Amino acid sequence: MTTLVMVEKDGDACIAAESLTSFGMTQMSAKYVENHEKILHVGDAYLGFVGWSVNQTVMQSVLASGLSLPEVRRDLDLFEFARKLHKKLKKEYFLKSKNDGHVWEWSPMVLFLVNPHGLFALYADRYVEQNRRFAAVGSGSEFALGAMFAAYELDLPAEEIARLGVQAGTEFDESSQGPITVKRVKLEG
Repeated sequence: MTTLVMVEKDGDACIAAESLTSFGMTQMSAKYVENHEKILHVGDAYLGFVGWSVNQTVMQSVLASGLSLPEVRRDLDLFEFARKLHKKLKKEYFLKSKNDGHVWEWSPMVLFLVNPHGLFALYADRYVEQNRRFAAVGSGSEFALGAMFAAYELDLPAEEIARLGVQAGTEFDESSQGPITVKRVKLEG
């Protein structure tokens, strides 16, 4: 699983994640996995991934094969990208279609996007949120949210609040482990 967070404060936006890779009961720390970072740099954005380890590799392949990440300024921009992505995943990457009683066909990809326009979350049913202040997802998210809530009003920069969120996840969630990666962008306006 994962602890993935994003924070905006004082004109900065940050995304942070821990680096544990899990396959069932097997856990591989960054010491054993070269490509352990869960954050991908794409243009002026950073994408963070939760879920299947292959999601990041698939996204790199998708972007290299011609589907471009648009300039995401609002939630609808990311939603429209997600629709195109899902279609491509089904056609070219053999995404299994499974409804399980949900209204919409799900995608295995849950991601956070941080860019100069803010914080965005894309969930498995292609629901998109544009977040304010901070957000967390993954198995350590409850710990991360608590830590960021406690730290947000203190005189700390966004980068430190994000790091504290992931650090809480790695401390209390058995499926999260350091080292921690933090990326920062300047917000417009």
